[in-house]
Amino acid sequence: MDTDDNFPQDVGEDYVHRPREGLHKEPALCNAILRSVTSSVPLSIRSSTISPGSGLFVDQTVEEGREIYRSEPLMSAIDAGNPPFCHHCLRDTSAAVENGSEPLSQAKACMGCRVARFCSKKCQKDAWAKFHKDECSVLKNVPKIKAEHLLVHRLIFWQQRKGITTTQGNVIEMLETHFNDYSNDGERNAEILDKGMAVHKATGGKVHAGLTWRMIPAFRTNCVRLRPASKKESVGAALDLVTTTINHSCEPNAFVFFEGTQLRVRSLKRIAAGGEISICYIDPTIDTVRRQSMLNREHFFDCYCSRCKGEEKEYTTLLKTKPRIDAFHKAQRAILDLMSSAVVAAKYPGLYPAFEDIGGVETQIRTITQGAFPSSSWPDHIEPLPSARMSIADLHMGHGNLAPALRSALRGKLMSCRRSGPEFVNEMMDVIYILLAFGNLAVDDAVFEDKALPSPPDLCTVACGYLYETCQEAGKAFGGDAAYTKGICDILASVLAKKPGEKPGSEGFAKEFAIAQAGLTDWAAIPSSYRMML
Repeated sequence: MDTDDNFPQDVGEDYVHRPREGLHKEPALCNAILRSVTSSVPLSIRSSTISPGSGLFVDQTVEEGREIYRSEPLMSAIDAGNPPFCHHCLRDTSAAVENGSEPLSQAKACMGCRVARFCSKKCQKDAWAKFHKDECSVLKNVPKIKAEHLLVHRLIFWQQRKGITTTQGNVIEMLETHFNDYSNDGERNAEILDKGMAVHKATGGKVHAGLTWRMIPAFRTNCVRLRPASKKESVGAALDLVTTTINHSCEPNAFVFFEGTQLRVRSLKRIAAGGEISICYIDPTIDTVRRQSMLNREHFFDCYCSRCKGEEKEYTTLLKTKPRIDAFHKAQRAILDLMSSAVVAAKYPGLYPAFEDIGGVETQIRTITQGAFPSSSWPDHIEPLPSARMSIADLHMGHGNLAPALRSALRGKLMSCRRSGPEFVNEMMDVIYILLAFGNLAVDDAVFEDKALPSPPDLCTVACGYLYETCQEAGKAFGGDAAYTKGICDILASVLAKKPGEKPGSEGFAKEFAIAQAGLTDWAAIPSSYRMML
C-alpha cells in the first residue's frame, strides 16, 4: 500500500484548514476513487448542480429501481447500544428475515472493552488485526462513543502506521469540515475541541491536535449512516470516499443501504444521463420543520428542494396565517415529545408512569391535533401523525394487544403518502407482522369476539396481498439479490403454502383480496380511497 506522504504528519498552531475547492477540480483523485467502486453505469464527479462544490453524476440513464454502484467503505463502525451487530462483518445476528427462519447466535462482547461484539472467533481475530487492537482501550474508556468519533481515532491510528494511501489522504483532506461554522458557535466549538483533544490523547499525541480537531466535524459531516435494509434507523457510520460527493435532497433520486460490509446505492426514480445523484442525509419520513432543523444543525444549510417548498405551500394553503402555522408546528413538536416519552416509558417501566397508559397517550394526541386546522381535522398524511400511529402500534404489540396494534398500524401506514421505496417496505412489514400474529391465535380467542374484525382466513388473505406487493417493492428498492428481499419472499412462500385457494397474481385472488381488505379497512375506519390495489 502506498504511504500517504501528503497527509499532514504534524502541523503548527497556525495551521488553517484550506477552503474547500471541490474535488471535481482534481480529476486524478476523482478517477482514482471512482475505480474503487463497482458501478453499473459510468460515474463522474463534477461541479454540483445542487450545492456549491462537487457532486456525483451518472453518465448513462439509470431507470427507477436499479443499482447505481456498490462499494466497500474505507472504514465502518457500529454505534454503541447495538448488541446484535458484529463489529467486523456488520452482520445483524438477530435478523431472522435476512438470516433465514432461525437467527444466528448472538454476537459476543470483547473481553477487553465489553463494547465491541463479534459473531465468530474469526471475526474477532480479523478485527483485532485490522483495527480493534487500537480501539479496545478507547471503547473501554468511552463505551458510548459515537461511531463517527471512533472512526477519527481509527484514521489517526492508520495514518500513524502509514495505512492511508496518498490518494485517500488527499481526498480526506478535501472533505468539507465547516471549520468556520463550528468556530463561530462557542458551544459546538468547545464540544468539538474537547473531542479532538480526547482523540489526540488516545492516539498518542503523535499527530497535532489541530488536525485531529478538524477531522471530528469532517467525519460528522461526511460519514454516511450505516442503515441495513430491514432497519428504519441507522446502527453506525461509514466513510466512503465516493459517497461523500453525493449531495442532499429531501426528495432524492437515490438512497444508500448496507448489506454486511458493503454499501449499495440504488435509484428511487429515473435519473437521466448527465443527472446528479442525490440522497437524503436524514430520515426522509420526518416533517419539514424537523428536517430543516437537523440539516441546519448537522450540515449547516437550508434545503429548498421541491418537497420542502411543496409541504410549506400545503401548510400555507391549509392554515392561511403565520400564527396558525406556528401553532401547527408547536403541535407537531408536542406529539413528538409525547411519543418519545411513551417509548421511553415502555422501555423503562416505572420511570415515566404517566406515559405508560397507551390509551391515555392516544387521547393526548387527539387533544393536540384538535383545532390545529381551522376548517378540518388534522390531515392523516401529515407528519408526525402517521409515524406516531406506527409507534403506538409497536407499544400495543409490546403489551400483546393485537387488535389496537393492527388498527393503529393500518391507519399509520395506509393513510400516509409513502407507497414506494425502502421506508414503505419497512413500514408494510410492520403491518404484515401484526396480521400474521393473528394466525397464531386460537379461533375462539377473545379478540375474535369483535364481529367487525375480519375472520382469520380473510386476515391471511390480506397479509398475502400485502406481502406480494411488499416483496415486489423490496425487489425494486433493494434489489432481488438483497438478503432482505429474499427473506420477505421466503415469508410470502411460507404463508402461501398454508393458504388454500387462489394465489397472488391471479384474477381470482385480486377479487378475494379486495373483499377481505375492504372488510379490514372498514373495521379500522379507513376510507376506501386509501386501500391498496393489486
